[in-house]
Amino acid sequence: MASAKLAGMTASEPPFTTASPFLTTPQDLASIPSLVDEPLESRLEIYAYFLGSDSQRSARLFSSSAIPPALYPLCLVLRYLITKEHLRLGESSKRFNWSFKQVWAAVSSGCTAYTVHQALKSNPEATTLPAAGITRDVSASTLEPTTKDIHLQSSLQITLHSAWLLAQTLLLCPTPFDTPPSSLVQGPLFHELSLSKTQVTAESVLQDPNTTRLEKEVLQWVLDGTDEWLAIDVEALRKAKRERKKEEKRSQTSAAAKQAPQPKGGFGLLMLNDDDDNDEDD
Repeated sequence: MASAKLAGMTASEPPFTTASPFLTTPQDLASIPSLVDEPLESRLEIYAYFLGSDSQRSARLFSSSAIPPALYPLCLVLRYLITKEHLRLGESSKRFNWSFKQVWAAVSSGCTAYTVHQALKSNPEATTLPAAGITRDVSASTLEPTTKDIHLQSSLQITLHSAWLLAQTLLLCPTPFDTPPSSLVQGPLFHELSLSKTQVTAESVLQDPNTTRLEKEVLQWVLDGTDEWLAIDVEALRKAKRERKKEEKRSQTSAAAKQAPQPKGGFGLLMLNDDDDNDEDD
């Protein structure tokens, strides 16, 4: 029954349409309990569907050996938020949607929070954090997050919590989702990375030896099909434009200097004077 209903769900990206009445009308309420009798694969597909992921993209996530199931919610929710903002904002998406740096901040801080959670879960008596949790300064005492950063980070937390309730309904907790939403976010680290003066790109992050394999896999899955919807970093563009103008000015100055006649040095002028004197003596 649930598989047939899932097959009838045609929308693959948020916002969802009302073209399909499945699981939305009072007549369908009686069949909802049968969802829990479905195999894990079907329940995961239903979970991913309600977070706007199509079956092919979801299958790639579920078949990944590098991304643990506990991080599926982070991957799906983050991609859901980017897609939803793109469809809501339209042309303004290039200005107000998530930027790459903000996506990277969410991925890196989320993976770090997950790593710390797993380490403490395996060793509740630990008195120190694992290396992955202390490689960066997560102190928020000197941070002044922007309004946009606060909005995006809050929307991530709220949506993760809602997705957790959905996962509970589908009996996906505590297996395979054994990590609560609070352990998939790290607010201070998110803001630190987002406010960093260092300019980052997908290429620089993926080539950085400090980037873990887990971070790379999650980032690549989230950006697949969404990278063109991300907001442009206006400040980075302005900086690049200033640097480009400086370089052009230096090139023009260098070219002009090469074309101008070079004055002779003082010693050369003395030699010329000596030659002139000799000519007069002759």
